[in-house]
Amino acid sequence: MKLFGRVKFRRLAAIAALGGAIFFGGNAVEAAPADNGVWAFREAYTAHSADTRVFEQALTLVAPTFHLDIDSRAQVLKDGSFRMGGKFTWTYTNLKKNYSTNSNIPFYIEQIDNEMTLYVQRRGKWSKMLLPGLPSGIALLWKSTDPALLNDVMDAVKKVDVLKDNDDIRIMNVTLDGKKLSAILEKNSQSTFTNLKGDALTEQKEIFARWLAAFKSTNITFAWTVNKPSLTTATASFDLTNIMQAYARYVLDESAAGRVVLTDEERDLLDAMGYYAELRSYTTQIRARKDTLVNLPSNLSKAPENDNSLDDIFSEMTTVVEK
Repeated sequence: MKLFGRVKFRRLAAIAALGGAIFFGGNAVEAAPADNGVWAFREAYTAHSADTRVFEQALTLVAPTFHLDIDSRAQVLKDGSFRMGGKFTWTYTNLKKNYSTNSNIPFYIEQIDNEMTLYVQRRGKWSKMLLPGLPSGIALLWKSTDPALLNDVMDAVKKVDVLKDNDDIRIMNVTLDGKKLSAILEKNSQSTFTNLKGDALTEQKEIFARWLAAFKSTNITFAWTVNKPSLTTATASFDLTNIMQAYARYVLDESAAGRVVLTDEERDLLDAMGYYAELRSYTTQIRARKDTLVNLPSNLSKAPENDNSLDDIFSEMTTVVEK
């Protein structure tokens, strides 16, 4: 099992996607007067649906022995396809072996339907890795105008505190019920597994089961600033620490039960992510123009496939290179 290939990447990628997606809803639910926090959220969440949405996102993962920054720009098209480009910057310290490493990794991600392609550049050369896409339930949060789904999301809104509301902006602190959000994802993600068979299907279902367990165990909180005249997102800040910690502890429990085999580096990293690390994202929506779109370099289509891309990166991040 490639724990720190497909599993590690999908954990961070899906969390990052969630941190930039929930508030990009549709216009299918009739807005009500903003006479309390939940209605204030509903009015903004259901008010705007653009053909193409573009946002800049910073994701930061911090622990005593490592620091990961993901700086990216992403776009979501009306059909739900997703594209992101940016770089990973990683610093890792191995206290047992007394060394530190630094990595700076350009990347692109593209998702069409249920298939995702990750492109990474190492030593000036690009390679690509084909992955099952993000669970379709998460993708639907980007694109759906289905009243039933939007009402399900609204039902998952546990609490909204309106901190500021005037003619220019509305600032809200929002708490989502993890159990209800988990149920939404489970109900709307079955198509993710349609074209998978054998080991790929087994692995994907295992990953998804961990995700659902992580969501069920905690609430999700974020701060949302809305441009009041247009009721569009200005910024959003997510605290994703609880989800990450729940997921990491779930994998550690599987390891303790003998269902997952971990290297020492993987165990140390998961231990930090499960008990000491913090994960936060900050998203800014920007105007979709020709010069703000994410375009993949033309040579990426010819990049060779490397199914071990992420394992290679993790090994490089956590292994000192003798000079």
